[in-house]
Amino acid sequence: MAANLVGMAFIPYYRHIVDLLDTNQELKKTAHGIFHQVAYAAGGTAIGGIVAGPPGALIGSYLGYRTVNDYDSMVEVIRGLSDAEKADLVRKVQALVGSTSLEALTGFIGQQVNREIFVNLVREFANHANKSGG
Repeated sequence: MAANLVGMAFIPYYRHIVDLLDTNQELKKTAHGIFHQVAYAAGGTAIGGIVAGPPGALIGSYLGYRTVNDYDSMVEVIRGLSDAEKADLVRKVQALVGSTSLEALTGFIGQQVNREIFVNLVREFANHANKSGG
């Protein structure tokens, strides 16, 4: 029983990550800004596709549309992680923040550059988990 409790010590930190993703408006703005930048790049790909042919335009348009809506799907992937994946995400976020405290994470995302780094880490983690069936 005690081993199980120690093994689940990451859960409060994981819940804090999800809560921040759900409720922190500055974090959402940062993420949407990043996703829009990616969407514009995909739009450029679409224009290049038009020059190269209709299949390239179609693929570029699809990627641009999909990317803009990535924030909500990213949060859903994070919510659906296995316990092992949750623990791995927590370890990565704690390494990024340089602390295991919830307050340090909240303070860390208080700066724009750190929000961008945090969102990119979570997005990459979610993409990897989604591709591996997590």
